[in-house]
Amino acid sequence: MDIVQKLGVVFFATAYLFGARDFGPPVGSRLPAFTLADQSSRLHTAHGLMGPKGAVILFYRSADSAKPQLEELDQHQEAFRKLGLSVAAISNDSVATLKSFAAHTGIQLPLLSDSASKVIRSLNVVDDTVSGTPARMGWLVVDASAAVSAKFFEADPSQAYTSAAILMHRFGWTPPEPPRKVEAKQITATIDASNATVAPGERVELTVDIDLQHNLHVYAPGVETYIPIEWKIDDGAAAEVHDTVFPHAEKLYLKAINETVPTYTNHFRLRRDITIPAEDKLKAAVDGSGHFVVNSTLKYQACDDRMCYFPQMVKLQWEFQYGAEKP
Repeated sequence: MDIVQKLGVVFFATAYLFGARDFGPPVGSRLPAFTLADQSSRLHTAHGLMGPKGAVILFYRSADSAKPQLEELDQHQEAFRKLGLSVAAISNDSVATLKSFAAHTGIQLPLLSDSASKVIRSLNVVDDTVSGTPARMGWLVVDASAAVSAKFFEADPSQAYTSAAILMHRFGWTPPEPPRKVEAKQITATIDASNATVAPGERVELTVDIDLQHNLHVYAPGVETYIPIEWKIDDGAAAEVHDTVFPHAEKLYLKAINETVPTYTNHFRLRRDITIPAEDKLKAAVDGSGHFVVNSTLKYQACDDRMCYFPQMVKLQWEFQYGAEKP
């Protein structure tokens, strides 16, 4: 057994020992040495894949099954390059299959063939829900020394972050589409999404940037006896909803009530992921032109150092284009 195979055995054994699968190599570990051919038969080594700041690598089962994800990654190559990161995608498709796929789709990013699944096994990214040893859909972010700095794998192998969501979540990237502002009492909410066009199984990021009027605050989650800010997304046909990511709260002393409470002031951002459901569920949400919306409600109560104003509810809505044929 060579070193690559041994690494794979260690990763699998460790995961099962603790009763849960943790896909991908440990954060901080380095990619094993490998040489893989791309769709043009050019050879790429692990070290050679690295840009000045590292690389982002997508693993996927097959080109045909991951066409939306590969096209979306290809569209964002330049955004990653501007961050000093190269991109690549690895599957156990043959070079011939990848050559035909790239010619048909026009995809330019390196599609690497791990036809024997040697690298896929060594990195513990096998999709064990199907026969054989295809790669599980997911991402590795590695630094310039080829050390893993982050990984993104879902429990459901049919689901995965989009490359734009990785850009926003990991690197603070701003999508090219202009955000939309919603004016409400005491606040302005600016809403954005990592992707405007989506496909089933894709995990995308939504953001709400909140600007409070001068000398006002809202309460953060965890406050007692007061009303904290809350962002509720309709969990229905259009989206599977993940937890809100709140920023670090500011401890504010309020002389009027003689208390120190967790609050947000000035400007702050809320982040939340949604996963686009399977086609049979999404069908109920998509209109005749292939659009669907995700509705949400922002609840808050703004206060100053003397009083709290009436609680408010603001409707926020994101519109998406279904990226394939209408379901």
